[in-house]
Amino acid sequence: MKWIRELVDVVYPRVCGVCGATLVSGEEQVCLACLMGLPRTGYHSDQLTLAWERLASPSVPIERAATWFHYHKSTPYARLIHRAKYNSQPELCRWLGATYARELLPTGFFDGVDALMPVPMHWWKRLRRGYNQAEEIARGISRVTGIPVSKDLKAIRRHSTQTRKGSFQRWVNAQNTYVLENEGRYVGKHILVVDDVITTGATTLANCAAIHAAAPTARLSVLALALAHK
Repeated sequence: MKWIRELVDVVYPRVCGVCGATLVSGEEQVCLACLMGLPRTGYHSDQLTLAWERLASPSVPIERAATWFHYHKSTPYARLIHRAKYNSQPELCRWLGATYARELLPTGFFDGVDALMPVPMHWWKRLRRGYNQAEEIARGISRVTGIPVSKDLKAIRRHSTQTRKGSFQRWVNAQNTYVLENEGRYVGKHILVVDDVITTGATTLANCAAIHAAAPTARLSVLALALAHK
């Protein structure tokens, strides 16, 4: 009920995930000012972008690539990714996914997509964190688009964190980590791989390669909330 929500807001005020200001009625997770100021990439229709450059591979054909905003560790907007990933806030992941999906929907980016496939997390890491942020982002997108979320992409081995690795180290670390199950479901289907951040593109490409190897006729596209910069 609305009055209960308002009472809770008085006792435990909701704050913006970027600037920390108290949210007002109609605002959710991020205040309007910060949402308007989000450093959007505009990467969803043009193939001559930094996102495409990082995902370029002669052996893994990717049709579309979208990223919502530029990620710089030194800016307040980096808090969105950090909080979604490490602060036990799956609801923030879902909100981010849904909000980006609403912005993308009129562009036709989701047209023809048959399944959302979040970058998977090894079961042990998921047990420790409590959720997979990419899966929660995909759920938010699904809520807006109606496209189903698939869990057939699996992480079959643990790999060490990618955070402090360079491009080549990330590529090596991600190899032979992922596998697509029930590949027969995806013959000729268009799959959208979903993640939180594209850094070098190694993890995203490893997932796309696993899908392509198991279902060569599947079409592949990529969506991430952020594109990382040094």
